Amino acid sequence: MRTQGARNERSSGRLLLVSIAAIGILAGCNSGPSPEELAKQKAEAENTRLVAELQARDSLIGEMTMSFDDIEKNLALMEEQEKLVTSEASGNELAMDKRKRIVRNVQLMNGLMQESRDKIAELNARLDKSKIEASGLRKKLKELDAMLASRDSSITSMKDQLLAKDFRITQVNDQLTAIELEIAKREAIILQQETEINKAYVVMGTYKELEQKGVLTKEGGLVGIGKHVTLRDDARAAQFREVDLRELHKVPLEVKADKAVLVTEHPKGSYRIVEENDGLAYLEINDPAEFWRLSKYMVVERK
Repeated sequence: MRTQGARNERSSGRLLLVSIAAIGILAGCNSGPSPEELAKQKAEAENTRLVAELQARDSLIGEMTMSFDDIEKNLALMEEQEKLVTSEASGNELAMDKRKRIVRNVQLMNGLMQESRDKIAELNARLDKSKIEASGLRKKLKELDAMLASRDSSITSMKDQLLAKDFRITQVNDQLTAIELEIAKREAIILQQETEINKAYVVMGTYKELEQKGVLTKEGGLVGIGKHVTLRDDARAAQFREVDLRELHKVPLEVKADKAVLVTEHPKGSYRIVEENDGLAYLEINDPAEFWRLSKYMVVERK
């Protein structure tokens, strides 16, 4: 009996120790992190939130800036297309192929306008949803919207002129599909780039006339002797007539002159000055690539 009692006492002791240990562990678990640890965790969470907000803001601003650029490109392309349409539709009689080009260009403008308006609506909605205070972005959106409204008014006026030339209302108001719009846009951009590359500038007149326009000046020499006529570095393109060098082969000298001199540099042999009826008639460009190789500006001084 005594042995059995001893065993019971040892068993009870072990249970007591286990209970005490368990209570200690539970007490430790229930105590939780210290105030310092809680403050640190809160600061880290706040920092993570702020970083995420800044990243989202920067991402939105970056995407909006790219969209602004796209809309401005659309506006520039619409303006260019409107000029082309107005130019092609200026004649009294329009051939079928020209009518097709005009319709295609008008429908391209329709697509660019709708695409730009959709982007502005989307950007406004994203700004509202983001709750980002970005007054500069909203101001830019309003400016772009106003520019689109102005361009739309101009295009509407152009369409009225086309309707007066027997174009159908469906032709000038139809929309291209997304794929057709993308193809038309790429073609127009390529054509625009080619047109820009092939721009040249022409002006002619006596030295006095060209000097007054701010085109020519005299340099070099001593005490007014030996000076040579040259194109001013700050000559304004507005004083020149813009031409397409692919199409310019003859340049009429406009009025009778005893002599005509090219002030700008163009290789000899790439052109000739032709006389008719005992006077200078025109400048003929024999080799356009060589003629315009050194300069896209042509200044003719008549003497």
